[in-house]
Amino acid sequence: MSAASGIIFIDMFVRPLLRFSFKFYFVGFILLFIVYGFIAYKALKSAYLSENY
Repeated sequence: MSAASGIIFIDMFVRPLLRFSFKFYFVGFILLFIVYGFIAYKALKSAYLSENY
């Protein structure tokens, strides 16, 4: 499973749950920041931190 398919799956499962929070924009923004920040952290960790020097 590639990173792009993982992001698509996360969008499919998380975005409907976030529709409620979009009524409160600040809560929705914080949740999106956490979700996509976690995705970016995992992608960067797998790309750069997996190599042992």
